[in-house]
Amino acid sequence: MASSSSSSSSIHIKSGPIEGDVLWLQPKHVSEHVWNGEADRKLHIRRAVPMYQGQEEIPEEIIPLLRQSGFYWIMKMGYLKINSSLITAFIERWRPETHTFHLRCGEATITLQDVSVLLGLHTEGAPLIGQTNLDWAELCEELLGVRPQEGELQGSVVKLSWLAHHFSEINIHDGNVEQLQRFTRAWILRFIGGVLFVDKSSSKVSLRYLQFLRDFEQCSAYAWGPAVLAYLYREMCSATDYKIKSIGGMCILIQLWAWERCTTLAPKRTPSIIENKPLGHRWLRRGNQHIGNDDLIVFRRKLDIMKRHEVTRS
Repeated sequence: MASSSSSSSSIHIKSGPIEGDVLWLQPKHVSEHVWNGEADRKLHIRRAVPMYQGQEEIPEEIIPLLRQSGFYWIMKMGYLKINSSLITAFIERWRPETHTFHLRCGEATITLQDVSVLLGLHTEGAPLIGQTNLDWAELCEELLGVRPQEGELQGSVVKLSWLAHHFSEINIHDGNVEQLQRFTRAWILRFIGGVLFVDKSSSKVSLRYLQFLRDFEQCSAYAWGPAVLAYLYREMCSATDYKIKSIGGMCILIQLWAWERCTTLAPKRTPSIIENKPLGHRWLRRGNQHIGNDDLIVFRRKLDIMKRHEVTRS
C-alpha cells in the first residue's frame, strides 16, 4: 500500500508499503522504478526449445518414449509463444518476500496444483535427489552413446549445441531401440536445459539430470513438478530486481496461469477443455503463435483495475 503525507501546499505520495518490516526488498524492487517513472524494463524470456530438422516440433518416433517418461505434454506446451509483456507485468507485482503476486484485489500465487492441472507434471513421487560426483563423461557414453571430448565437458555441464550436433538425426536402423532411447534422452536434456532449468547463458545443461533418464518408467515416477515450480520461483524472485533484464524457467506456466485464473487477461475466445489432457493443452488449438496483446502498459492497466470476482480461485 502506498503511503502519503499532506500539508497545506502539497501532497506527497510514496510508493511501496507503509512499513518495510515484511516487504523489505522494496528499494530495489522493479515496482519502485515503475513508480518513479524510470524507463520501462520489458523482460527477455530466456529459452531454447529443441528443434528437429529446422522445425520447432517433436519427432514422431520419440513420442511413445516421451509419454512413458511423463514429459510429452509439458514439451508440447513448451512450444507455445510467450507474451513477454504479460510476464513482465506480473513480475512487477511478484514479491520475493512472500512468493505471491500483490494484486489490487488481494494476493495470489502459482501452486503445485496449477503445475499438475495446467502442465500435467507429477507433483508427488521420488524427489530429484541424485549423485553429484559421478564420472559424467562415462555416464554420457553409457546413456547417450557418445563421450564428450576434452574441453566439451565443464564439470557436469555440456553445451546444448553439442547435444544438437550429435543428435541431429534419429538414424534408426533395423529397429535399433537403444539408439531411439539415446536420442530421446538427449532430446529431454535439451528441453531441460533450454526450457525447464535455463541458466543465464540459455545454452548449457548439466548432465546431473541424465541420471534420472536411465529408465523412462522410473523417470515418470520422479516429482518433476516441485523442481520446476521451485526453479521458476527463483527466477521470478531474481527478475523483480530492476537491473535484471531476463527471466528463465517454465515461463509459459505464468502465462497459462494468468489466462486460466484472470478472466480479463485471457484471449477473447477461450478454447474448450479437452478430456484426459492437461488443462493448458487447450491453448494449443490456437497454434503456437497466439499470444494476444503484447503491450506492457495495457497489462499494467488491466492488473490495476482487476476486481476480486475476476480472479478464479480453486
